[in-house]
Amino acid sequence: MSRQSQSNRYTAATSPSLGAWLRQLRTARKLPLRAVAGEAEMDSTLLSKIELGQRLPTADQVQALAKFFKVPFEDMEAKRLAERFWLDHGDSPAAGKAALLLREQAVGYKTAKKTD
Repeated sequence: MSRQSQSNRYTAATSPSLGAWLRQLRTARKLPLRAVAGEAEMDSTLLSKIELGQRLPTADQVQALAKFFKVPFEDMEAKRLAERFWLDHGDSPAAGKAALLLREQAVGYKTAKKTD
């Protein structure tokens, strides 16, 4: 599978939460929780809470997990940031509009960056 198709597989709006995705990656490889936690230099209890959606990993932990599972850091970090946004602002009526503004600004940023 190419990096592009692998990346797209997990970044769609219908993709699982970060924790569910991590659990899918781990169970697909038939790895015990403690083995993945050890590679990511975290406690297995913390990784369990991340997989269950009870905690979010730090950016450093995401980097270690992405490296271990050989998936793009940007994809995993984007999912972490999106979940952080919704945890912090999901109950606000303006959260959906803010998400749309972020999307519009990202497209505008990419377009402006290419023309420079």
